Amino acid sequence: MTTPAVHKLRELQKSLYEKAYADAHSLVGRSSRQLLAYQRKFEASLPKNNERTTLAELLDDMRTKQFLLFGDFHTLRQSQRGLLRLLRAYTERLRTNKIVIALEMFKAINQDEIDGYLRGAIPEAEFLQDIDYATDWGFPWQNFKMILDFARARRLPVIGVNSDNGGKDLLEVRDRFAAQKLVAAAKKYPEHKIVCLIGEHHLADEHLPQALAREMKRLGKKPLSLLRVLNNVDRYYFDLKRETSHNTTEYLRLKRDMYCIMNSPPWMKWHSFSVWEEMRSAGIPAVAEQEGEVDSDADLYTEDAFDVDYQFLHFVKNLSLFLGVALDASDMESFRILFSQEGAFFDDAGGLAGLPSVEARRIVNRAAADGVHFLPRSKTVLLTNISMNNLAEASGQYLHTLLGRFDDSTGDLESDFGRRIIKYAVGMVASKILNPRRKCMELHHHRQFLRRFKGRKVTGASLERRQVAAAVLSFDRWFEQRMADTHPPANFLTRGPIIVDRRTDFQVSREIGQMLGAALYKKLIANKVPPQRLARLFRSRLRSEVSLWRELTSLYRLLKD
Repeated sequence: MTTPAVHKLRELQKSLYEKAYADAHSLVGRSSRQLLAYQRKFEASLPKNNERTTLAELLDDMRTKQFLLFGDFHTLRQSQRGLLRLLRAYTERLRTNKIVIALEMFKAINQDEIDGYLRGAIPEAEFLQDIDYATDWGFPWQNFKMILDFARARRLPVIGVNSDNGGKDLLEVRDRFAAQKLVAAAKKYPEHKIVCLIGEHHLADEHLPQALAREMKRLGKKPLSLLRVLNNVDRYYFDLKRETSHNTTEYLRLKRDMYCIMNSPPWMKWHSFSVWEEMRSAGIPAVAEQEGEVDSDADLYTEDAFDVDYQFLHFVKNLSLFLGVALDASDMESFRILFSQEGAFFDDAGGLAGLPSVEARRIVNRAAADGVHFLPRSKTVLLTNISMNNLAEASGQYLHTLLGRFDDSTGDLESDFGRRIIKYAVGMVASKILNPRRKCMELHHHRQFLRRFKGRKVTGASLERRQVAAAVLSFDRWFEQRMADTHPPANFLTRGPIIVDRRTDFQVSREIGQMLGAALYKKLIANKVPPQRLARLFRSRLRSEVSLWRELTSLYRLLKD
């Protein structure tokens, strides 16, 4: 039975989807209209029924097939990440690297350049220029680069399967060409599985699968052994009835040898398309440099092509509607967003007003590490990575500040640690409401990390992560013993068993808060807590240490129940 909270969440997702879908289709140019026409034809060919399955069953089916076609939505990072996760799971489970990765993004005539790049003989910038990536493909480079990084690390062959004219050729021509290249790869690598990432419209029965079958028959090969995997198909997302439709990733069997992976709400898919179209229209290249590792759930945007304030306010309004709270328009728009990939926020004193320089630097470092940091006192969002999850998180924290006049900076170590836990819990709940597929570190992830690095000497980021994991688990053991207390213990950070220092306490509070927020969200959609509990969290003022302690223990009980 669908719970009231799930019904309300589904209505919100539908509203976001309808807006994103309409925006995407209003922006398309002539070439993209052809792409969307293929999309409609593809969707019309999809099976009407589906049933839930598991990753294990998908991997078992994948093991028996010679070819795997993975349907790609080119502008959505979670689409490419879905293939990457599947490849990792397959290679680790079967302990094999016998995989050939075939990519539509590359023309077959560029095979020498592809091989040179994977060997490290051609620098990235030169490689992208040599293959004319921005013109011939043009979709966000970082989304696809992670697949090439995986192939390079595992020494997997990568081939291009696009025709010489690429998107200028008819779909039928490109399907025939790709089929020829895939069958040729199977002949060259007879012991390998041929995995092809290609636009999902190619996966309709009469498109690439039919072309593959004909090519195999033409060459007198054995019958086609093929598995098709789609992802984030709009129809199936809204067909999901049970509460588990809000899991981070789900696997659906559509029919024999055909699956669908759901790892992102469909509004994010169409929104990513709109942003790409806006970037392309503005002449902004899709191969801009991106320093460091990006958020696993992030789409890559630039400030010039993306109206950050508009999207942030859109999220705030949707969250307030979901919570059933009314806000004055002037109050709702009292935020400021500062964006700098380099974390150069000190040039604008207003963003860090009233903070000592040491504390300000710690906050900037957190913004750089997390991609986002919200300052309740000045209602300022510091962004170093513009993503939907980061904006959703900050919008929830901003709404909490408006409703509860919340502040996480009192000058007291223990109080501020606890208040940040609440702030991060609010941020995670907000981002889960807007993106139910968002992932979150849980206690067992921290235990797994510690087991993996037990007895090993680590430095740098791995050392800090190990310290954070140990502190999170220590806090968990300590807090579980004190949930019955009505008042907070004194000096629990400085004298208690929790090992937290001024270098890691922001990260520890973030990890704990996000776990608590995810736990509240799970209970909400399972109808184990009423929607009013969520509204109460957003309205919580936490004026005293006792009220803060009670809120923390209330959330922690949800984690443990």
